[in-house]
Amino acid sequence: MPTTLEFYWDLASLDESKRIEAAAQLISALCKFQAEMPATTSVATTEEELNRICAGDVTYGIKRLIKGLASPRDGARQGYSIALSELLARVPCISVKLVLDLLWRSTEATKQMKGQEQRDMRFGRIFGLMALVQSGIITRAGTTAVEMRKIVMELAAIGAKKSYLREISYVTLTSLVPMLGKFAFRDELITMFVAVALDKGAIETPDELLLAMRLRRAYPGYDWYSALPQWQGRHMLGAKNVGRLGSVLCEQSVEHPGLFSTWHPQLHRVWDEIFDLYFNRARADEVANAMPMEFELLWERVVENGLFAPGASQFRR
Repeated sequence: MPTTLEFYWDLASLDESKRIEAAAQLISALCKFQAEMPATTSVATTEEELNRICAGDVTYGIKRLIKGLASPRDGARQGYSIALSELLARVPCISVKLVLDLLWRSTEATKQMKGQEQRDMRFGRIFGLMALVQSGIITRAGTTAVEMRKIVMELAAIGAKKSYLREISYVTLTSLVPMLGKFAFRDELITMFVAVALDKGAIETPDELLLAMRLRRAYPGYDWYSALPQWQGRHMLGAKNVGRLGSVLCEQSVEHPGLFSTWHPQLHRVWDEIFDLYFNRARADEVANAMPMEFELLWERVVENGLFAPGASQFRR
């Protein structure tokens, strides 16, 4: 019988300090149990291997934390995802494949479920993928292109299907960008990102724009001219792209108006990347080489004559 049961209840507390304390105590206890196991370099890719390699409390903890991600109770998703991310980071014998298998099984939304139950499953899967990415275990030896593709396709699919989950899906995808360079098949992964998450280079939403900008910034040697043929010049903020940028940043699409059916009051994260490019002195050499449009032109065309145009909706303003 697991001896860490008392910690799981507070993981779902609405009090953030209680969640963090419970997560810290749980991880500390589980790491002590794992340290008592025989030393091994093996990595569990199946439940049978997990039971053999890991302490009983750790095995129980992994399964319970993943299953609890779909719980609608109080702050369960936040608390369980924090604990899961830290546990994965601290226990080196758990593979990405195993986590994905357990997550898919525990968060499968079926037609027989009620709408709220399906919603809980989608949130559970998102929080599980976030925990997986934040843990850093994706870059461990043994992670395959198939597993990476599974992660990217699922995040992109959830973001495309449910507009209220698009930003969190793409934030998680963007968090993967710095990790791609650690794979021998890096260019294959970038190509897959462009095809799956950037709609083959079309880029119609601020979320896709942010992801594309981060990818181009991190991997300038990739053939971006071929990957993003609709975007001209050395940088996506080049003057020749101002019209397309206006449509994306003002969230307007004649062909796909459903992309922007959900309005958010906060400024989108892509603006942080834009402001950083123009006003971060550490990026002066990048600006000189990429030659983006003058900031005044961007502000005039996108903000004053777009977001704040006389005919713009109150929501957009």
